[in-house]
Amino acid sequence: MFKIVKFLFIFIIISTFTHQANSESSWIKKKDDKNKEIVSELKTNSNKWIKKKEVKENKKKLKEKIEKSKSWITKKSKEKIKDIKNNLKKHKTIEKLPKAEFYFAANVIGKENEKDKYVYGYINSNKESDLISFNNKSFFSISDGIAYFEDKSTSCEVDSLLTPMRSQLSGDVIIKCKNNLEMAGGFLQIGNIGKGIGQTSNGNNVEFEFYTSKNQAIAKLNSFKINKETSIARKLPSPKNNKNIKLEPNGKYYALLIGNSEYNNWDNLISPVNDVKEIKKVLEKSYKFEKIISVFNGSKKDILSAFKKLSQITTPNDYVLIYYSGHGEIEAQQAYWVPKDGSKDWGNDDWIGINYIDIYIRDKIKAHHIAVLVDSCYVGGKFKGLNLLDNMTEEDSKIFAKQLVTDLNSRSRSVLSSGSTGPVSDTVAGTNHSRFALTFLNLLKEFEKSSIPVNLKSVAWNMDRYFAGTSQRPHYYHPPTWIDGGGDFIFIPKKNLK
Repeated sequence: MFKIVKFLFIFIIISTFTHQANSESSWIKKKDDKNKEIVSELKTNSNKWIKKKEVKENKKKLKEKIEKSKSWITKKSKEKIKDIKNNLKKHKTIEKLPKAEFYFAANVIGKENEKDKYVYGYINSNKESDLISFNNKSFFSISDGIAYFEDKSTSCEVDSLLTPMRSQLSGDVIIKCKNNLEMAGGFLQIGNIGKGIGQTSNGNNVEFEFYTSKNQAIAKLNSFKINKETSIARKLPSPKNNKNIKLEPNGKYYALLIGNSEYNNWDNLISPVNDVKEIKKVLEKSYKFEKIISVFNGSKKDILSAFKKLSQITTPNDYVLIYYSGHGEIEAQQAYWVPKDGSKDWGNDDWIGINYIDIYIRDKIKAHHIAVLVDSCYVGGKFKGLNLLDNMTEEDSKIFAKQLVTDLNSRSRSVLSSGSTGPVSDTVAGTNHSRFALTFLNLLKEFEKSSIPVNLKSVAWNMDRYFAGTSQRPHYYHPPTWIDGGGDFIFIPKKNLK
């Protein structure tokens, strides 16, 4: 079973606007294979049964998180309870929300024939909660507020806990609605705007943003309703005319793929080398990469030499993919990749610290786009149908093509990693691949087959769907120290190149 790093699980309500999100330690760690077990693959011909099971599993996990929240949600005064009840009874439009510290707008994405729902609300600090310090500033640790569904179907009570980490502020959020709908998750800030994705107890994915300005929240709520980019990003279909989406990168594509399965001092793993070999095969066959550097069962010297080689061949116009699969560890809040020859315990200078990788990404690798994929943990399960490839119109295709051009031309520094706080298996039952890699591979193959370039954001969204009901959830974000420019790494099938 793997031992993984706790990631920030971005969700629907934010309790502070001042969170700094480096996330340096969250994308490094991998697996601890001490207690391997193969999770049985779900086998059924009933899609309806599968969906009911996912909803049940989601509700179970949310219930566990809500149960844990009892340790930090403080008992409210009679006056506070009365105020909350009054706010829940009378629906307010977003324009009439009371003065508050923070406002948010959210899009609850409908499943299949469901319509999207829109949520908004406000958050205030609990002045009686403990103060925490971060970057020479003090913040109240607990916040609460109210959320409203725009269709007036329900209202919700929100509680959140802020927790300082080494280089960021993170926290937990619990949302309880009057119609028994529940939401739970975590949060972080990206740049000057809070952005995130999450999931409800009914299995709906959620996209949201938060601000200190009510007007900005109003604008975002309207944007959710009229901007087709949102629906396109989650429904990347495959009509016959999608071959018309053509892109012309200004530079070349390079990849560094690292898979460590064999270890001198750690338990061996099954999936990493198998995953990397298959990913390399798909990239070479279907996507135009100028050069793919592969490291199998690499020592510290092997891996760092590969990074150096990559930095020597790339230019500021190029697009770089880095994929790591192998053991990882945390020591004194510092994250490390563990190479083949790494000692079992820290202290011999034979682990690869995050600082090495960070220096290469910030200063040494001169690329327009850099995407880092880290396979940290996963659970066995059946690969499900591709939800992004449904019902795209010709108009949608044109709009999505424009968005891809914007993503391609803007600087990008991003991370996509699977992570969780619980133990998981090395491989998906019946395969030699991890769930993270298997999902990634299927997405690359399907988009190539459908002649659609795909940005990393869409890959991350799809992965989030496939991990639903498991203890692992993928995380897609942009570490602030890497200075992302608003673009996105795009995998372009050879037949979609100009």
